[in-house]
Amino acid sequence: MQLSPMTRYYIRRLLSERAQELGLLPVDASTEGDDKIFLDQLIKLESLATTKLTELDLIVRMHQALSRNGQTYNSYIANLEAKLFALMGLSMGFGDLQDPTLPLQDMSGPLDNSGSSSHLISLADVLEQYNQVSQLAKKYLGELIIANYWRCTRPHSSWFADFEVTGSGEIICQNPRSSKEIFLSLEQIQQMQDWLNGFVSQCGRILPQFKRQLEKASISVAVGMPSEALAK
Repeated sequence: MQLSPMTRYYIRRLLSERAQELGLLPVDASTEGDDKIFLDQLIKLESLATTKLTELDLIVRMHQALSRNGQTYNSYIANLEAKLFALMGLSMGFGDLQDPTLPLQDMSGPLDNSGSSSHLISLADVLEQYNQVSQLAKKYLGELIIANYWRCTRPHSSWFADFEVTGSGEIICQNPRSSKEIFLSLEQIQQMQDWLNGFVSQCGRILPQFKRQLEKASISVAVGMPSEALAK
């Protein structure tokens, strides 16, 4: 995989804007000359594995989308920039950033349909559910296809920048906090459900009976519903 011209230019512009904080000489983002600093950084990026380049491209697209909203998402944007520069082996003095991508849910918990507080859904629970689905899919499609399906169906939401799909098709979260300590908001639960729906639908194109196989294995495709509930 190679970086697209848009991604190249966008990274060049960010380097120009953050050159002083990064300890780099100013970079002229308006020209396509053979700027040594930019070329050195670009070479580092081009040498990254395809999975990392895919992650970088996602970060750039999310940064571009959030930047259109003025200062509303400044904390998200700062977090994305930190991730992007880290991929390039660069760092800035961000200090102790609050991680905006995976906020702790208010301890009152999400509300169920009756308006009462329901049990909290942790990220660990959802990742376990995802990986149960992934394990079954791998029996039929193999690791490489499953990993690609997870990547191509991942929603373009800023907080998914913390998620990584391994070569074996496992979903992990690169976050300083334990996934057991991270509780999802209603919006995040819906986003996780959208990702799972997209993955199951993609598998169903090749395996029309995939949903049925999940049911037979008592694996839930409703985010937050434990699989053992299906066996009752």
